[in-house]
Amino acid sequence: MVKIMILNTTKFGEVEVNEDYIFDFVEPILGYEDLKKFALVDYDNDSPFKWLQSIENLELALPVTIPAFFGINYQFTIPDEKVALLQAGNADDILSLNITNIPKGQPQEATVNLVAPIVVNINNKKAMQLVLSNTDFSVKHKLFASKE
Repeated sequence: MVKIMILNTTKFGEVEVNEDYIFDFVEPILGYEDLKKFALVDYDNDSPFKWLQSIENLELALPVTIPAFFGINYQFTIPDEKVALLQAGNADDILSLNITNIPKGQPQEATVNLVAPIVVNINNKKAMQLVLSNTDFSVKHKLFASKE
């Protein structure tokens, strides 16, 4: 049976959230160390973007996406100690999301943070922001190629 939680958010007003999409952060999102529970909100079904909505601070919602939606070849390794924290059995247990920055009025300038993905164990809903080291990825990777 699907359990639904109603959130009265600042950004979207009242939204229904499937409790299967509420994640417990075992390591925090940088800058939001005091927030541990986030829900994945699908504000527009046709959009490649979702929102990571804080359950504890209804004013905070971060846009996220999956880089493959934009043709970005993106792979990384999760260190063993992080896999243990997530209690992930294998790679198929993991959902990876990346925080995006969409400048107001300039969506063509959108960037995605490839250095610090949000990784979620889809089986137990444990999540964390993983900061990759020794990587060539950028924190401001352009989603859309310039037309020059």
